[in-house]
Amino acid sequence: MDEALKEGKLIRSSTIQLAVALTFVHVLAVVFGWYHSYPWIDAPQHFFGGVLAALIFYWVNFRYPQFFRIVPGALAPMLLVISWAVFLGVLFEFTEFLYDRIAVDYLNLTYRYTQLGLADTMGDLFFDILGGLSLGILMRLRYDRRKRQL
Repeated sequence: MDEALKEGKLIRSSTIQLAVALTFVHVLAVVFGWYHSYPWIDAPQHFFGGVLAALIFYWVNFRYPQFFRIVPGALAPMLLVISWAVFLGVLFEFTEFLYDRIAVDYLNLTYRYTQLGLADTMGDLFFDILGGLSLGILMRLRYDRRKRQL
């Protein structure tokens, strides 16, 4: 099997599996109030959310290379990965805010708030960036290793 095809399938399957796992844990954490009972669970959720955002970026980049005329080895791919992780992290924070306003305040559901204040939001975004940066560095090291082998 072609190496590029294998890598594309690996990125796709990793992205889907991580998305399902994060969604499952998030739903359980909201329903059972784990974010309040076990506040440490929020940091790994956002770290792996940043990893997921970076995986999505690499998956789209691999699937549609014509849209990404990125020079390999330049700093641009790392900046794009981090920017994408930040963008998706901010979108997730907005969805948490909307959930709190609609589901908790307006519909009076018994679930607890997901937004725990400004410090929580800043910590969430920090871990989103850290997760995206970590996968970006790993992918960069993988690319550099392959480049040296050629």
